[in-house]
Amino acid sequence: MAETAILLTITVDGNFDSLIDDPVQFSKLLGPEQRRQIDDHVVNQLEDKDGAPALSDFSIANITFDPVSSKGSFRVHFKISRQFCCSDVTSCQTDYMDFKFTKRGKKIDVTGSYVLWAIQ
Repeated sequence: MAETAILLTITVDGNFDSLIDDPVQFSKLLGPEQRRQIDDHVVNQLEDKDGAPALSDFSIANITFDPVSSKGSFRVHFKISRQFCCSDVTSCQTDYMDFKFTKRGKKIDVTGSYVLWAIQ
């Protein structure tokens, strides 16, 4: 499967420097639209779409930022939840996606790719 990237542009309203040290506040930069785009991107990469997979429980970790180059990175953790309606069975898998970003004034240009890890 070819790797495809997701591109997001996020607006920063407050003090960006204070967000770098606070993953909870940094995660609030990902609004409903960005979370939907990440969800769509990851689900489209999944080979098995049984159980209508959807992402939930987003959190952010490993935030880095270099003020000289205005570049950084972060990792988004999430759960891939599935609900199998015919058998009333649910399943959940924890996964993550790494992102790189460039800050331009009050905007952050974010690029990330989801890698589907499959042991054969």
